[in-house]
Amino acid sequence: MKTLLLHARTFARIAPRLKGLNTALNIVTVDDAQRFHDAWTSTALEGMPEVHLAFGNIDAFYSPSVREFMTAILKSPDFDWFQSAAAGIENPALVAIGQKSRRYTTNHTQAEAMAEWAIWQALDFFRDGPGHRANQAEGKWERIRVREMNGSRWLIVGYGSIGQAVGKRVTALGGVVTGMRRTPGPAEGAARIAPPDTLMAELPGADAVLLCPPHTPETEGMANAAFFAAMNPDALFLNLGRGALVDEAALMAALDAGRPAFAALDVTQTEPLPEESPLWRHHKVVITPHDSSDTPGTIARGDETFLANLRHYLDNETLKHLVDRSAFMAG
Repeated sequence: MKTLLLHARTFARIAPRLKGLNTALNIVTVDDAQRFHDAWTSTALEGMPEVHLAFGNIDAFYSPSVREFMTAILKSPDFDWFQSAAAGIENPALVAIGQKSRRYTTNHTQAEAMAEWAIWQALDFFRDGPGHRANQAEGKWERIRVREMNGSRWLIVGYGSIGQAVGKRVTALGGVVTGMRRTPGPAEGAARIAPPDTLMAELPGADAVLLCPPHTPETEGMANAAFFAAMNPDALFLNLGRGALVDEAALMAALDAGRPAFAALDVTQTEPLPEESPLWRHHKVVITPHDSSDTPGTIARGDETFLANLRHYLDNETLKHLVDRSAFMAG
């Protein structure tokens, strides 16, 4: 019988959906006190269990027991399947699990929350939230000329699940979206799709430029001095991808020079962002701590992805969002 590893909070949340599986699976949990238990009886286990399956989500990876969670997986000789709650696979911990596991599946449902982050930042920029807040702080009744999302032109670089979720929302609000990706052809939420080699030509016409491609050798540092110099001086720059996509010194120099007008970043080159980083204090930058996807809805959708794939696993069916193991061997 296979043994499934879950964080205790995850099990408590989805336990009603797991009833009846005790004949097919052993389920063990690890809690924030670094203790392992039999999930159904709450009996404490002596030592670290050997596991075959695991669901890695925010409960596990942001827990004081993350070391124990990882060690149980990496020391299990017959570890078979890991379901990640994340879409990306480049994190070193995930690479290590991917190299260990026979099967590794991802999750792409966090795009909904991340798309709302992009809309939030864009509306605040177009409606000059900083200016209105400054006037309120000074008790100043002064009208500010603002812009509309309607008719705004967007360039979304990396038009995958996140890009499409943003594109659908922008389009619904009257914006016009150009999605950029290698694969040609129509895509939901985009008025057109442009190939990556047209990036520099597309930048000047965009009112908002959003990055959400994965971090690869090709995309590292793609937002550099030349990139920002090509942008519209009235445009917003947003990064929902990875911090390594952006030359942060070049970004701050470009903002000081007036092109682009503002930047919103959910990711940075170093995370957590050091307290001494000038990004924190730049008046044309909004920083959020890589939490655009951290919502109850994202957690619930991640649970659903895992439960659906667990049914496929137990029925010997093809798992959804299966990653080829060669992606980890390269890491």
